[in-house]
Amino acid sequence: MNPAYKLKIIMLGDFAVGKTSLIRRFVYDEFNDSYLTTIGVKVTRKELDIGDFGKTDLLLWDIAGNDKYTSITPEYIKGASGGIIVADITRKNTIESIGVNAGIIEKYIPNAMISVALNKTDLMDDSDNAINFTEKIRLQFNLNWNKPAMLTSAKTGRNVENLLVNLATSILKRQK
Repeated sequence: MNPAYKLKIIMLGDFAVGKTSLIRRFVYDEFNDSYLTTIGVKVTRKELDIGDFGKTDLLLWDIAGNDKYTSITPEYIKGASGGIIVADITRKNTIESIGVNAGIIEKYIPNAMISVALNKTDLMDDSDNAINFTEKIRLQFNLNWNKPAMLTSAKTGRNVENLLVNLATSILKRQK
């Protein structure tokens, strides 16, 4: 039976924040410590059964990390139903980049539902400052934010499934 819904979800964030690792944990339930840089974009598919909505295909677009030397190709972003902005909770500069990525989404897909993942919580216990900073950023952008920032760990699996299932459910509820 074909899925009733297909959702394109983009993953944005700086280099080495764990976008690829979050996808691997969610889709394959595995984690690998070795770092492989994503070049361009990699699309991974996972079918979910989402409550009242039934079978749903998630197309997860892992977009190469951006920094001051690179830019994100708008074609990768357009048409997305939702996005996850990922930051490394141990690197303040990646948390500050949440605003840059929110601006990109606001420019190209302002109606998308957005979540924030503060990743690598297995490496740090003090997350209050990161959450407070993220909430301030969220107030600056007129986007459809899905819940407060979520603390995640691709290594331990903490909140990885919750992050994606909550986002997909919120998108489907809004489309209904």
